[in-house]
Amino acid sequence: MMRQRGSSLLEVLVAAAIGVVVAIAVGNFFLTTLRLGKDMDAQAALQRQGTAIAEEIGRRARPVVGSLMVEDPANPPVLPDTPACLPLATNDMVLIIPDPSGSVTCMYRDTSASPQVVRCTRPTADADCAPVANLLSGSLVPLSATAWSASLVTPCGAADGACEGDPLVCSVAGQSCAAVPGASVVFTLSDGINRPETFGVTIVASRH
Repeated sequence: MMRQRGSSLLEVLVAAAIGVVVAIAVGNFFLTTLRLGKDMDAQAALQRQGTAIAEEIGRRARPVVGSLMVEDPANPPVLPDTPACLPLATNDMVLIIPDPSGSVTCMYRDTSASPQVVRCTRPTADADCAPVANLLSGSLVPLSATAWSASLVTPCGAADGACEGDPLVCSVAGQSCAAVPGASVVFTLSDGINRPETFGVTIVASRH
């Protein structure tokens, strides 16, 4: 009788130990799955936001592709030239998108705090650039912009070609060295969890 009781107690302890191990394994699996789901949601939100920003830049810049400009905070225009957007809270190049009304839209990376991609409108040269819209604010997860660049390009430059000779001829067949500038913007977003993603948009008047 005592041997049977001992065996029963041992079986209960073994079963309990197995139950604890299984419970821990199931809990760890659940937490891992939940964490993976959150990471995937964050990555998807990052990609959606980056794509939306690139599309907005293209949509605003394409109608005025020949009039696009950039300004460098490290080398701002000096009198008699008047800055179109500067000064702004950024250390990066600013993309300037003019409007037929005379105002300009300034798109840049705000580097004063948590880096954000922002947009503002300056109606006149002596007016404030406002309102300042944070283009990352609509994201489902907190995002920051870890890099930003803006530059003017020709169709030849957009095709990674070089303009050489007199007259200028693009090293990439069928591409133009036209002086009418387009623009290229490249930026990187991070959610602080997954690998940062880089997005880009190039707007040129013509590829031919």
